[in-house]
Amino acid sequence: MGTRYEDQPPEHWAGAESLDPTPVWKQYALVALLLFVGLVVIVAVALTALAPQIATPPAVVFGDRLVLSAADVPAVGADARLVTTPIVDAARSFYLLQPAKGEVVAIRTTWEPRTGEPACRVTPFPQPRPAVSMFTVRDCAVFAPADPPLYFDAQGERVDARPPRALDRYLVSVSGDRVIVNLSRLIEPSERIAGPVPTGIPQPQATP
Repeated sequence: MGTRYEDQPPEHWAGAESLDPTPVWKQYALVALLLFVGLVVIVAVALTALAPQIATPPAVVFGDRLVLSAADVPAVGADARLVTTPIVDAARSFYLLQPAKGEVVAIRTTWEPRTGEPACRVTPFPQPRPAVSMFTVRDCAVFAPADPPLYFDAQGERVDARPPRALDRYLVSVSGDRVIVNLSRLIEPSERIAGPVPTGIPQPQATP
């Protein structure tokens, strides 16, 4: 035997309010709110991406990106330029240089021979430089005073291609007349494994 709607108890019946649709103005308001939120997100993303092009150098913009003028980059082979306070704090200071045309490098001013070891101070060689060396390190607590000095080239690599690891660098990009140094992207080379010294590489002479 079948069951008809009118046979159900009154307490099982749906109220009249269940037949009323959602007011149209509420639907429009919800759609308008979603569109507004989406527009705000798009504008925020666009401003974040365009910040390096809008800011007046030197300036640190969203994402810890330092915007410098291309005119701030030293000429090819010239002495490195120290970028520190008040442009950036001393803990994130670096040397800016151009080893080759169009290649811009940012070498951090501190360096740990191995992760967790006391940091050393990175210093550039003045002209004239020994061999192909550009940087050396000083005030290294893990090295004895009698240890031979360490030499690094313009890319921060060891001149003799032996341990310890290379110098730390910041990620750099060039966009038109601007140079963008990403202070949140530190390139930390891995530690090298000891091996024979390659032949044919001129060994630098220690300077007094």
